[in-house]
Amino acid sequence: MGDGVDCILGSGPAAVACARELLDRGRKVVLVDPGRRLPGGRAALAEDFRRGEDSKTYLHRLRALRRDLPREMQNKKLPFSSPHVYDAVERYLPAQTHKAEVLRSLASGGLSAVWGATVMPMAERSFRDWPVTRADMEPFYRKAAQLMDVPVVHDDLTALYPNYGSAAPTALSEQGAQLIANLVNHRQNLAADGIRFGRCRSAIGATNAANEGGCVYCGFCMYGCPFRAIFSAEYALDGLKVDRQFTHRAGRLAVGFAETASGVEVQLRCFDDGGRETLGCERLFVACGAATSLRLVAGAQAMFDRTFYLKDTQRVSIPIVLRRRCRPGPIPKASALGQLFVMMDEPELCDELIHLQIYGFNPFIVDLLRARFGALLIQEPLLRPLFDRMMVVMGYLPGQLSGRIVVTVKPASPADIGLPPATYRGETSPRTPGAVRAIARKLKRHARALGVWPAPAMTEVPGASNHLGACLPMRDTPQPGETDRLGRPYGLKRVHVVDAACFSDLPAEHLTYTIMANAMRIAAEAGEMP
Repeated sequence: MGDGVDCILGSGPAAVACARELLDRGRKVVLVDPGRRLPGGRAALAEDFRRGEDSKTYLHRLRALRRDLPREMQNKKLPFSSPHVYDAVERYLPAQTHKAEVLRSLASGGLSAVWGATVMPMAERSFRDWPVTRADMEPFYRKAAQLMDVPVVHDDLTALYPNYGSAAPTALSEQGAQLIANLVNHRQNLAADGIRFGRCRSAIGATNAANEGGCVYCGFCMYGCPFRAIFSAEYALDGLKVDRQFTHRAGRLAVGFAETASGVEVQLRCFDDGGRETLGCERLFVACGAATSLRLVAGAQAMFDRTFYLKDTQRVSIPIVLRRRCRPGPIPKASALGQLFVMMDEPELCDELIHLQIYGFNPFIVDLLRARFGALLIQEPLLRPLFDRMMVVMGYLPGQLSGRIVVTVKPASPADIGLPPATYRGETSPRTPGAVRAIARKLKRHARALGVWPAPAMTEVPGASNHLGACLPMRDTPQPGETDRLGRPYGLKRVHVVDAACFSDLPAEHLTYTIMANAMRIAAEAGEMP
């Protein structure tokens, strides 16, 4: 296998978008991934709920399964309380981590099984350091929207973030409706202070759903959608399999590659028997997730004495309490994903927007509080008046205000069965505290108008946002450790990095939609080359 065949490594959003574009251009595609899937018993759990199991019983079963997991797993989003997303990563993707969080996955669909489903293009000014413009990206934003349900929303953010999809947005929760009404009533004063707002754009709909209508507002989004209404790259991967030009080789991990005179040879590790395979292809597209793609490229190019930097959009958590009580109940009949976007412009801090995403109360918040403080302290019935008013602001700082993760890759030893080992070390930025204070000041300044009491902000360690990238940045004239506008690492001609590793910079906006659009752009431009 080689001539006329393109190989894609990974099965996350970048991989499935890249595959779709190559197939649309008549290419033969082989997609290689570890392919760990949801265990059958957990899939049956969702099926029981679809058949009519009551919400309280379903939640009790989910929580009982979580309590049986190791403590470090109980504060993570897990689809149907299954840890399969993180299984075996230390065996095959070994790493030492210091003051940073770098999630790795061998699951089918990658981390899209646990993402927040936010689909937001980048603002036009966020492309200023890229070798491409948003105009170059717009056709591919539209194509990416065909793979998932990207909603059309007309609000104060539309001028910054145009609509490229066609789906209907989900309805706001009772809490979200109260908050946006307050925002609308004070729109003019907020705008004068550099605040713009609008509804969240979430990839929720009927495209891959197990029912005809998509979201049924069951309130279990944070546990994995039992109706498959939230987009997952795994669903898109299943859809690719009907194409005769597409081959899926699951149960394998790429551990190296080398360009040849006519193509690329990829070294694979097979999970079943631990053996090795070599796969030949005309072009290789690397879409393993930024941290893992970096390790693969660094190992293949023997860049073991080099320091790389994973950029981050550092996360800030701010609970807010509504002044007027809602009564959503223990399991709100609403989407549990983001309700509102708020964009803050702080020109004295940076020339990027600060992005806030506001969530309403959902039962997963109780799980997180119990994992942190213990079930005895978090008595849900006693805290119900607080939970009825509680919302959570998840703030994301642009890369220039965030810490970063210092990455070094070591040569593999004969005992290593996966990728070359790596070290991830968090490095804080002196600019982060000032940005956090600016967010807190603005929320406090407008608290009465918004009808909320904001609690103190907490900045999480680098990497906790799971928005990592720009470690092999695209440049017009790349140097070692960088890529060109086609994501090709310096010195390579037929290898393309197509995930967030090749981003030129990190804005505060959520990355997945742009990751998919950029992967499609690279696939389209590479497909026109000899």
